[in-house]
Amino acid sequence: MAAEAHSTATLRLTVGDLRVVHPLTVPQAPVAAAEVVPALQGLVNAVVAAAEAGSLNEGGAISCRKGCGACCRQLVPISRTEGERLLALVAAMPAERRDALAMRFAAAEAAIRGAGLHERGGRPDRELSTGYFALGVPCPFLEDESCSIHAERPLVCREYLVTSPAELCAGPSQEGVTPVAVPKVSMAARGLQDENEGWFPLALLMDWARTRPKGSARRTGPEWIQRFLKGLGRK
Repeated sequence: MAAEAHSTATLRLTVGDLRVVHPLTVPQAPVAAAEVVPALQGLVNAVVAAAEAGSLNEGGAISCRKGCGACCRQLVPISRTEGERLLALVAAMPAERRDALAMRFAAAEAAIRGAGLHERGGRPDRELSTGYFALGVPCPFLEDESCSIHAERPLVCREYLVTSPAELCAGPSQEGVTPVAVPKVSMAARGLQDENEGWFPLALLMDWARTRPKGSARRTGPEWIQRFLKGLGRK
């Protein structure tokens, strides 16, 4: 079978005070949006690396470490496209692991519904985020206080870094936590397939899967990237 053809282009992007030069490789043929998520992950990683370098130059060392999972109890907003990729990731796991994840997702959903946080209801994102964190619900992918899908973690997770002591992140009010100023490039993924699609909490992935939109457009990789960059310009 012939290898799938890909296109590579060097993207020069200015986001806030950051200037990022990063190569993007995507399929040439029409594909589902989820197929370009690896390219978006690489782009977000490049933006985060630039922000981290700037923080280090100013004396702000990153304190995030493997085994520090406080941030994995925050509300993690993900896009439809990321949700589709994560569902495929779970589907490819061994049955035993899928069963364990199903139990964790069910427990998280029950806690979120019990607190009335499963629907936004016009409430500000900040209010939802605070209420969610107060529940202390761990991300279903959290194992031994570390992300078990670190290479495939959501875009927004990549953008969260702090320079303050790690133990402060577990505080209910997040008092004293000093995040690195990383541009939220991830937000552009929320309208990749539909400008009005919005986001949903990662912990409700399986709930979303039951009612998610069926079928999706197929576009070439470069076309998906152009749509992403267009969305970035709207943020």
